[in-house]
Amino acid sequence: MSQPKNQHWVPRFYLRYFTTPETYSTDEPQAWIFSKDDKDGDESITNIKNICTKRFLYSPKNDAGQRNWALETKLEGLESLLSKIWEQLADDFVDLSNPAIRKALSLFVAVMYLRHPDALKEVRDVHKKLVGLYEQTPKRPDGTPDIESIEINGELIDVDVSDWHEYQAWGIDDHQKFFVDQVQHQATNLAEILTKKRWSIVLTESNQFITTDKPVFKQHQEKEIFGVGTEGTVIIFPLSQRRLLVMDDLHDEPANQYYPLKPGALGAFNYGIWRNGSRFMISGRPIPEVLNEIVSWGDTKR
Repeated sequence: MSQPKNQHWVPRFYLRYFTTPETYSTDEPQAWIFSKDDKDGDESITNIKNICTKRFLYSPKNDAGQRNWALETKLEGLESLLSKIWEQLADDFVDLSNPAIRKALSLFVAVMYLRHPDALKEVRDVHKKLVGLYEQTPKRPDGTPDIESIEINGELIDVDVSDWHEYQAWGIDDHQKFFVDQVQHQATNLAEILTKKRWSIVLTESNQFITTDKPVFKQHQEKEIFGVGTEGTVIIFPLSQRRLLVMDDLHDEPANQYYPLKPGALGAFNYGIWRNGSRFMISGRPIPEVLNEIVSWGDTKR
């Protein structure tokens, strides 16, 4: 089978649930998009096949110049599995305590969090910073940095520079390989963390919620620097325009519940989702309508 050159980091089956009502059931579903970057201009409506896609994002070349399709194949399998139950998740009432549902959905959310192109950019940025840092250190006769350990938070960490020249010479494909490996190696552990959280769903009776090009939104009420596994971290993930998955650590509260959206809370949720987005808001409703709700909510907080 031919492999896709344009690879979506937000799957099309998922994006369909954020399309306009008149195109949702068609072969050409469309959604409104709005960019944080003024250079992108005003909001526009476009086919979801054009949203959140990048050429060969998960298929780096090996030393022989051949592309590795392993991660793309795994992603296709995961998306095929989730697409079969997404209609229920998006518009019905599923048993959130069901181990099969929790396992599949946790893995999907974990992968969605890890697979974003921003993570690839972080790999490149970290590589550039480390190379710049080590190039300032004294060198051994073979040209490797003359360093055996570094201190992090008062703890000495051993440093192995035996493969320094190889690491220093990393290029685009090497960055991609590392990114792809991280998605595959971290997904299961991250999914296990999500499975252990308290789950609930906020619901509406009509299309209300938005999503973005970076739909997994994490927040913490007390910490500025935190991870998914940090105690108190809340994960918010729009399932559709009518369902919003919330994963938190409030284990003293009832779990696996469905809660109607509280009056006035829509702007707060959509603001958080939009703020977390990397670039684009994605909505089945006209963008001015969504922005007006966010602004109105903000006015009540002043």
